[in-house]
Amino acid sequence: MRILFLMNDEGSPPGVLLEETEKLGHSASVLVPYKNISHDPSLAGTVPTSADGFDGLVVLGGAMSILDEASYPFIDQTRQLFRAFDRAKTPVMGVCFGAQLLADAHGGRVRPLGHTEWGFLPQTWLPATAEDALLAGSPPALPLMQWHGDTFDLPDRACSLSSREDCPAQAFRVGQRNWGFQFHLELDRPTLMRWADLRAQELKCAPEVVREEMTQAIDQHYNAQAEFARKVMRRWLQVCHSM
Repeated sequence: MRILFLMNDEGSPPGVLLEETEKLGHSASVLVPYKNISHDPSLAGTVPTSADGFDGLVVLGGAMSILDEASYPFIDQTRQLFRAFDRAKTPVMGVCFGAQLLADAHGGRVRPLGHTEWGFLPQTWLPATAEDALLAGSPPALPLMQWHGDTFDLPDRACSLSSREDCPAQAFRVGQRNWGFQFHLELDRPTLMRWADLRAQELKCAPEVVREEMTQAIDQHYNAQAEFARKVMRRWLQVCHSM
């Protein structure tokens, strides 16, 4: 199979999701549309216009907001690509910004959250998760890494899969092939440590403080997150294979 990854920030690489894809013997095409960069010599760095040639699409996170769409032409191009994959009945996965854009593509509304979700925060899995192809059997109250300041209202035909009190829209599915995850499944340890430095810049505090907090959080939570992320990716790839 051939999986298309769209990176919306060079600081948010596909990490363990790409690793799992390649580990299982599938090919991956990684594009960075906001900088017009392609890591696949057969493709341009722009957002493709159709699902042709691909068995699945993963759209990752980014520092930008859909609310700033006028400054980022790739946003509407990706919105249209989500719709094209849906028409082609080809599975997609949206992560953080990618989840917000997926919701928007199917009629949801993206809006400011009013605060920043940051850190490994526990999920509340909803009843529909028990029958979901990706999330069935998810560990209760699993802490998963978050970093975002926007949220979204779910599309009318979406099935909500997990929630949090301060940010209800966490995971959802549209139909049987489109999944959105507000939390960051893709993260590896080096990316998390780079994020700690960026978070320190955002808070205007000493980076050593945030790096120490992140080191402790990684020790406590990362292995469980990575195991969960790899399992979700394997299941998603099985859905791609079955289409």
